[in-house]
Amino acid sequence: MRRFLVIVCMVTSILSTILMGTPQQALFAAPTTSPPVPAPAPTDPAGSLEMTEMVAHGSQPDAVCVFSTQGDYVHISSTPPRSASGHGWWINGNCQATHAVVTVQLQQNINGRWRNVGSAGRATVRSGGGAGNRATGRVTCTSSTLTQWRSVIDVDLVGMIDDPRKLTTPTRSLSCRH
Repeated sequence: MRRFLVIVCMVTSILSTILMGTPQQALFAAPTTSPPVPAPAPTDPAGSLEMTEMVAHGSQPDAVCVFSTQGDYVHISSTPPRSASGHGWWINGNCQATHAVVTVQLQQNINGRWRNVGSAGRATVRSGGGAGNRATGRVTCTSSTLTQWRSVIDVDLVGMIDDPRKLTTPTRSLSCRH
């Protein structure tokens, strides 16, 4: 299993290097229709969302580790002013990293297009989540129009090269528009 993870990391690194050297025009053709909505993230019985088997490695190829990115559904914050809010955190599997920079970007769907709303919430946190140990994305509602919301959560382990994947939470309709 460890050898497989090392190979996955090396292939990911090589592909990243190749893609970084390719002109952006070649990588991203202008879409003719709205971009597809990603499949919902799996959920656990506690209601948090999870993407498992994220991979990271340090300066040594044999320093491969696994962690998970987690978050909650975008919801109306319980503290004023009326706002859409979403949280993100990480769970350490076997990584030597003790902290990660977690970023939460809220998005709303207007006329079939997902758009980033507000500034991304960002925090350097320990593994585990919970109050004070997670990043928060928050955007004040400017109207009560029913709107679809989701968040995109990125975890960057401090001192390690990690998997570039991000968790996109399932869509929720809220009486909140920014």
